[in-house]
Amino acid sequence: MQGYVKFGVVDLRKKPKFRSERISQLIYGEEVSVKRSSEVNNGYILVEGSDNLEGYALRNLIEIRSRRDEGRRKGYKLKFRIVCKELALPFGSYLSKEEVNVLKIRRTTLAPIGQKTEPVKLAHKFLGVPYLWGGTSDFGFDCSGFTQRLFRYSGKEIPRNSNWQRDASTRVKDFDEAKPNDLVFFKGHVGLYLGNHKMIHANLTHGGVSITDLSDRSEYSRRLHSIFQGIGRFDL
Repeated sequence: MQGYVKFGVVDLRKKPKFRSERISQLIYGEEVSVKRSSEVNNGYILVEGSDNLEGYALRNLIEIRSRRDEGRRKGYKLKFRIVCKELALPFGSYLSKEEVNVLKIRRTTLAPIGQKTEPVKLAHKFLGVPYLWGGTSDFGFDCSGFTQRLFRYSGKEIPRNSNWQRDASTRVKDFDEAKPNDLVFFKGHVGLYLGNHKMIHANLTHGGVSITDLSDRSEYSRRLHSIFQGIGRFDL
């Protein structure tokens, strides 16, 4: 059974309880597979996102889709965060034509769902967004949630966690062969390569999304080099 997220940002938890670890997030309009629709545990149901990651989401924040909803397929995505009808909708939220009309969303805030944009052309507008463990929205990102959201908006689905992203990407030999939009991997961390040895990434050291020059010989860049694992590429 399929469902849609009907709230701005919904936490995906490891276990069906509020104090369980947040393993990821879903945003408005994202489609999920409901794994056991009849089983509600502490108000949570088990769902699987488009990246095949399973977790528990609050049942009242998921709208189960029926056959009569076929005409309400999502056709648009938000170019930036908006607030409408008491809903705060993050960047990348998916909307149907009907929702656009009901919520009175301005067309200038929308892009066709199939429109592709390179991650590096999107990334800078999120500078300063706070770091949030498990975060995948512009209310708060973790490192791999940031790269996944950029690629998903760009039309490319990549795995959720940094190790999975590393394993699923095509290996790039070194920084001489690296290109913008490549991913730079470290032990337990990932950033988006901008070129000239610079990357943009969500990180705890600076409390959010920031740019790091890996060639500046600072203590931070030296520490990153000590846990460097390689560079990977996804076709866009």
